Amino acid sequence: MPTVFYKDHDIVITDDVYAVWKPEPQVYDLEALQDLRVEYRGRPGRVAMLTAGVLATVGTVAAITITDGAGPYVITAAVLSVPPLTSRAIRTFTPLVWLLKANYAGAGVTLFTSTNLITLMRVQRCLMRAFAANAASVERLDRAGYADAYRRLNSLL
Repeated sequence: MPTVFYKDHDIVITDDVYAVWKPEPQVYDLEALQDLRVEYRGRPGRVAMLTAGVLATVGTVAAITITDGAGPYVITAAVLSVPPLTSRAIRTFTPLVWLLKANYAGAGVTLFTSTNLITLMRVQRCLMRAFAANAASVERLDRAGYADAYRRLNSLL
């Protein structure tokens, strides 16, 4: 009977396998998983923010050359305040996506994806415990196998 280290509605981690049901069912043997790592996918709005900042700066330079009086100062204040506010809004409304990745049979796979770092770390910790239990059970099997082979060899001699 395998020991269950983590069970959720779409993930099960035992001392033998890592099984995920969504987006498509996959079962990974723990002995073949290697190079477990945590990565993050950046916010997609940064490129748009950079583009908007460049366009706003070009627009401000053009507007300052055209207008007279207090207009350039108002335009400059607006251009200087909009990028930080927009950047803060992008960080607030588009959270980072954390990925738990590994290599399985020579290919890179994504084991778990979450916007909550604590949940991702919990899954990683349970997976590390499953790796340790798997290694201990393999060592026990190896020792038991050697003892049995030694016993058979002694009985033949």
